[in-house]
Amino acid sequence: MAPTGFPTGTVSSGRDGSATGSGPARDTDPQTRIAELERENEALRAAVEEQRRENERIVERYERLLDECEGEVAPQTETDTPADAGLVARIARFFGA
Repeated sequence: MAPTGFPTGTVSSGRDGSATGSGPARDTDPQTRIAELERENEALRAAVEEQRRENERIVERYERLLDECEGEVAPQTETDTPADAGLVARIARFFGA
């Protein structure tokens, strides 16, 4: 089962695999097919962005839990990394790199 919010369709080249060349790709106007693929591409981009944001929230939650377990919970200061910092930078900071 696909997680909620993700497109459930698959990306298609428009080829149906038959040697005759008939099928949905022949019945569709090229401009219509392009518009359909652009909509599908935007939906996929939105899903990837939503997943990226969710991954960042998970990493932040994990870091807070680790800090609490180590007893190092301190108020955030202006020198702390902003919440929108890259995932790689936060992981590197976590491992002390």
